[in-house]
Amino acid sequence: MIQLFSFISVFLGWLIQGFIGFGSGIVSTSLLVLIFDVKEVIVSLSITALVGTILLAISTYKGKWYLKESIAILTLSFIGAFIGSVLLEYLNIIFVELIFGIVVLFTGIYDFLFQKGVIKQILIKNKTLFLIFTGVFGGIMSGLIGASGPIHVLYFNQVLKDKEHFKFVVSFIFSVLNIERIIFYLHLENLRGLFNLDIILWGIPATVLGMYIGHKLSLKLPVKVFKEVVSVAIILTGIVFILKSLGEIL
Repeated sequence: MIQLFSFISVFLGWLIQGFIGFGSGIVSTSLLVLIFDVKEVIVSLSITALVGTILLAISTYKGKWYLKESIAILTLSFIGAFIGSVLLEYLNIIFVELIFGIVVLFTGIYDFLFQKGVIKQILIKNKTLFLIFTGVFGGIMSGLIGASGPIHVLYFNQVLKDKEHFKFVVSFIFSVLNIERIIFYLHLENLRGLFNLDIILWGIPATVLGMYIGHKLSLKLPVKVFKEVVSVAIILTGIVFILKSLGEIL
């Protein structure tokens, strides 16, 4: 029964990530923590996330790497992920999720209004600062709660116009960050024992199936609608984190 629950939780997460390029960590984690320890879930999902992001990157590769932005964000994210992975041992995850949710909510609202043409680009006019924030803050959240997605997605949803290029670059960056996360988790004594085979072994086939179906469904969506859907998903992600953390605090 536990194994089936793990399969369904990871499948639903990757159905969404296959469709819009992110979101599996939020969805799968929210479900799995109902029966598993939260740190155990975060650490274990780093394995399934690596499998999924590599497969999604391969599926969406169209010959362009966007190396300048990717390398800059990855370099900064390495620093952030290291900090986040270390802090995971000491910080109260609930308060981290609350702050993260607030940031994601407001940036998601901005992105949605921009995609609808209501406001002009603000963040891209300060592209260097936006890139630094994306890399460092996104990396820290990756190490802490395994959910840097909305921050990186916000940046590339503003910069890239093609949805396949968008999903490839985001998946490529997530793949590298997942490798780094796994290395740090294995290195830290208090975390290396948290890899749970009930999550990992059942989560891998669920990841492959969910990613494949989600990606195929997204191919039918017009680019403009796709980018608006991504914005709404960012907003919903922020709301979920805020409600989840407030529910545990109050």
